[in-house]
Amino acid sequence: MEKSNKKYNTNLIDKAILSFLREMDKWTFWSKEKVIFFRQLSYLINWWVALSEAMKIIESSSDNYSVKEISKNVNHYLIQWKELSYAFNRLPDYFDEKDYSIVKAWERSWNIVQILKSLADEYTYMNEIKNKYMMALTYPTILIVITIVAMISLFAFVLPWIFEIANSFENVKLPRVTVILKNIADWTKENRKWIMRIIVSTITILLIFSSTDTGKKKRFSTLLKIPLFGKLTKYYYLIKRCRYTRIMLESWMNYIETFQILKDILNIPIYQNMIENTLIWLQKWETIYETIKDQTYLIPSNVSALIKVWEETANLQSSLDNVLRMYEEELDNNINRLAKVIEPVILVFIWVVIVIIALGVFWLILQIMEWVWV
Repeated sequence: MEKSNKKYNTNLIDKAILSFLREMDKWTFWSKEKVIFFRQLSYLINWWVALSEAMKIIESSSDNYSVKEISKNVNHYLIQWKELSYAFNRLPDYFDEKDYSIVKAWERSWNIVQILKSLADEYTYMNEIKNKYMMALTYPTILIVITIVAMISLFAFVLPWIFEIANSFENVKLPRVTVILKNIADWTKENRKWIMRIIVSTITILLIFSSTDTGKKKRFSTLLKIPLFGKLTKYYYLIKRCRYTRIMLESWMNYIETFQILKDILNIPIYQNMIENTLIWLQKWETIYETIKDQTYLIPSNVSALIKVWEETANLQSSLDNVLRMYEEELDNNINRLAKVIEPVILVFIWVVIVIIALGVFWLILQIMEWVWV
């Protein structure tokens, strides 16, 4: 009986470990393996390898569970004479709406090699920009979190104990900084449970509100108004929109199809509303420029001017290339500038807090020492 229980527990542990490793493989697929999958598939097709055979080769050559599962399932649909886009659409954990739509468009244009390479380049670029942005924010975020935790701990646990020493010296006149710190520490110590409840409740409410369409729109509108961060966000989504527009037009999609897919790619209500208005105007045979010229809080005015030139000259490719050439470099420079600006600002803030607390404590010690000597 004991042996069977041990075996049962071992099986549970093995399943839990296997499930964890599979989830990790799924995460790495989105962050890295997806690019490799698209590139490998484009190379094999370019070498005149049949799609079904290409999936077998990818399945056998990869150590990633997700890639193996994808290749096996895609091959299963291909054997049933289903299209590649159909297979992608049946695997929503690995391929989103834009992957399906762009590959679906290829099936009309017969340009799969170029489309797969473009998708791989797109994911590579967007992952690089996202990683640079996250790296620029990681160190300052860690500093902010550590500072907040340290300050709450100091005022709730350490400083009240230090200031209790002063209570035993009734005739000691406390410096103004020490009095302020003592009042804050006493209040924090008395209300620390309520402070934690308020913090947890506030975070919970904000997370729930942010998950709604109204919350997403409000959060994004607020983000756009923050200096430097707003500009970074605007440039990022502008580049993303232009790059995907270029891919979809290379897939021979018309403008209506392109903007319908862009609405799903830019899964943010404020952008979706703009694209919906653009679609309405396009269906009325109006120009794109007329729909976006007044939305400078989302699209820079010089981009609108380039789009107007494109509509007059019918040279969209050149306009998109000009926009990307300008703003990809600008986005990269702004991310580097963010890392250089935000770190010293936070360090100065931390230094000021430390100096104020140190002055309050040391002045208290000096006052006590003077009282004792007298």
